Amino acid sequence: MVLAGLVPFFLAYTTTHTDTLEIINTRNLNCGVGDNAVTNGYVHLKNGHMFFSLFEGKNEAKNSGLVVQFEGGPGATAFDYPFIGAGPCQLTPEGESSLSGLSPAPYPWTDYVNLLVVDYPIGTGWSYNTSDQNPASTSDRAAEEFDDFLQVILKQWPQFQSQPLIMSTLSYGGTTGAHIAATILKRNQAVQDQLFPRRVVKQFDQLLFGKPFADAISEIYSQWDVLCNDEPKAYNQTVCNNLRNNLTPCLDKLRYLEDIESTQEFRKDAVQDCIQSVEINFKAPAYNRYHRSRPKCWPTNTQDMREWLGVTGHIEKWWYAGPALLRFINSADIMQNAYKLLQPVLESGTRLLVHNGIEDTMVMPSGTVSWMKRLPNPHLQSFRSSEVQQVSNHIMKGTVINPGSDYSHIAIEEAGHIVIETHAALLQEMVKEAVQGRNYNPSS
Repeated sequence: MVLAGLVPFFLAYTTTHTDTLEIINTRNLNCGVGDNAVTNGYVHLKNGHMFFSLFEGKNEAKNSGLVVQFEGGPGATAFDYPFIGAGPCQLTPEGESSLSGLSPAPYPWTDYVNLLVVDYPIGTGWSYNTSDQNPASTSDRAAEEFDDFLQVILKQWPQFQSQPLIMSTLSYGGTTGAHIAATILKRNQAVQDQLFPRRVVKQFDQLLFGKPFADAISEIYSQWDVLCNDEPKAYNQTVCNNLRNNLTPCLDKLRYLEDIESTQEFRKDAVQDCIQSVEINFKAPAYNRYHRSRPKCWPTNTQDMREWLGVTGHIEKWWYAGPALLRFINSADIMQNAYKLLQPVLESGTRLLVHNGIEDTMVMPSGTVSWMKRLPNPHLQSFRSSEVQQVSNHIMKGTVINPGSDYSHIAIEEAGHIVIETHAALLQEMVKEAVQGRNYNPSS
């Protein structure tokens, strides 16, 4: 979706320093709307090197807050977002994918906030590790590496310590993001009685979760329900019968993991009944799983694609399937209910705004709403009692649950898995409201 000629813009760098920041360059990104300062670099950690770009907010926005953006997978680079709407410049439709092919973004987040984009976890995009390093292969350990990364950033740019801090992520970021928020809170609490703590005590003010995969039970059941029962049906009867036969043993194993014992051994065992092959997930459906009103697409690994995407030499497969994805698959990290980690985070005062594209069948609204109705938090009663409201305004049509609350869900018509592709103005409004201390309310 992105990034061929942007490779020179993000230069690679190698070092052995631990928990240090290396600024590669600070440049002005100009696409016809003035200069936009972007700082590129690495935070060098014990087990790898995490790449980031800091897109400075325009004018007073540089003092308004910081949005940290990473994506799902795990293993999906975050560097599509800043060039398909979130940053000041976007890739020109049907234009060459290089800096000269950029045009002004109509709804940039940088009009309201600073944007920190990071390839996370280590092994994603331009983040990498050497052969003698052992980066995390599970979300809990990766969250500790993210916290180490963020501590370096907050010390390098101390102005962000007193500004609103927002996490924006999507898809499997619902799992990794829940671990990150819980880990940071836990580490903050561990030093709260210290007179002069070495760490910067800073919690996320708001979580913006798009299409979050945060509960294996909810998502696997809802996917079977939607793909096999909703019209148009994704699968033929043979595939649906096979999925249905596996559903009961899958849910039994997941409930055991949830209620009794969650070990890697039992998670790997659950994968056998719960996870379908890549061919079943992407080739067999009658439509595009990421946006069912669009034609199917199937990722290939041609040399042309590698060159167009700017895939670096250490990544063996296509841009999405980096080393991080393989590590997390091998550890069966997906077999968990990470949403439960958000309970203390929400109780501490962090807001949560979740949004789903209704055309998305990778992470369906029904599965997301299911775990949101089961997550203990100060706003659960109002969320469960809130009726689903139909909304229509100048930037979206869809539904909202619990509008005006610090715990709210939005479902967007005509949007797929990557909502910013079709609803950039909506995402900008969510960010604008977040830095002002509230969840976006489409019904107001």
